[in-house]
Amino acid sequence: LSGPGAPSGTNWQKGADMAVQEINAAGGILGRKIALTHIDNQSNPGTAKAVVAKAVDEDPYVILGPIFSGDVMVTMAAADQAEIPQIMGGEAAPLTQQGYRYTFRTSLSQAAAMPKLATYLAGEAGVKTIAVCYVNNDFGKGGHDTILPELAKRNVKVLADISTEQGQRDF
Repeated sequence: LSGPGAPSGTNWQKGADMAVQEINAAGGILGRKIALTHIDNQSNPGTAKAVVAKAVDEDPYVILGPIFSGDVMVTMAAADQAEIPQIMGGEAAPLTQQGYRYTFRTSLSQAAAMPKLATYLAGEAGVKTIAVCYVNNDFGKGGHDTILPELAKRNVKVLADISTEQGQRDF
């Protein structure tokens, strides 16, 4: 809800609030209203790990979030160990390759999305050369490591391969 992930986190929060409102207005689940608590992980993996550990101690039915791949990476073990489903928004390919039984993704993984993007770029868009610029975090590195071989398969030449730091303003 704060930090670099605030736009995504706020959208996630509003979506969850709307769903709970609709479900509760229709009588809840099995006649019971849903209670929802929002906790801000500040888009910080250390904070995310701490707040998910606190949430696990409260024995919820489900954990919705975190959103960012780096935050998810450090919280999955706690949710899995407690056998609490964690519905997360991270897209980095390794998130669902860890073998955790209680982690569920809400969006297309980079492993599924990047081949589609590379096919579009090489085909419909007619791209022959490209610069790849990515954020140096779990999400950015996952996308980077997944798109490069896909571009190579389609004979799209990478002219520049540049990492940036999250929040970097001057390029």
